[in-house]
Amino acid sequence: MIKKRHEEHENHERWLVSYADFITLLFAFFVVLYATSTQNEEKEKKFEDSVRASFKMIGGAGERNQDLGNPLGQLFDPLDLVQKRDIGNAELEDSIERLLRKTMSDEERKETIGSISRDRQGVRITLAASRFFPSGSSKLRMPALKSLDKIARVLKLSNRDIVIEGHTDDQSLTGRTSETNWELAGLRATSVVRYLSKYHEIEPSHLSAVSYGQYRPLVRNIDESSREKNRRIEILVMNRRED
Repeated sequence: MIKKRHEEHENHERWLVSYADFITLLFAFFVVLYATSTQNEEKEKKFEDSVRASFKMIGGAGERNQDLGNPLGQLFDPLDLVQKRDIGNAELEDSIERLLRKTMSDEERKETIGSISRDRQGVRITLAASRFFPSGSSKLRMPALKSLDKIARVLKLSNRDIVIEGHTDDQSLTGRTSETNWELAGLRATSVVRYLSKYHEIEPSHLSAVSYGQYRPLVRNIDESSREKNRRIEILVMNRRED
């Protein structure tokens, strides 16, 4: 007797095996992509943290309650920091002016900074005393601290010795017989030095305060306008000694 050949049963579900393999591979592919993306995000976060650390700025502490905003978003980029550390004496004035233009609006610079000039000692930033101190007082005005903060960041990036000079007009102080113009100018210069050291961590070894009182006027004290020019704080960013 001839046996009938057993017909093979066709498996219509074999495609599911291939499909499952494909899905598994696709899942593995996306897992790898996700892991890579996570590593990149972690690296970017580490980089961002390092940049923020480089630009660490002190403010809003102690007796200060000023809101300084977001300093990182609008001030410097890392190239500025590198350039400032390596810059020579000849380029110092231009570099300071450029950074101040970056940090301050035209209106704020006009109200705050009288002039930026260069002499044989370094670069001088002249500030109107009335902007930072009440008449006859050595206490810094709170509204002016934001401007001083911006200037301080530029000073810190300069990585130079800094001399704060106090100047007054020739008018005697009324109602305060125990204090002279010389003393007032010295106290104002010292207030700025202490602020830079305390709130912006500029090394005290790089800071000094000098009082010239009424004895180094910019112009003759002939009227209120001229006396206003002579009442000032000068920030001297010193040249480096070049061998």
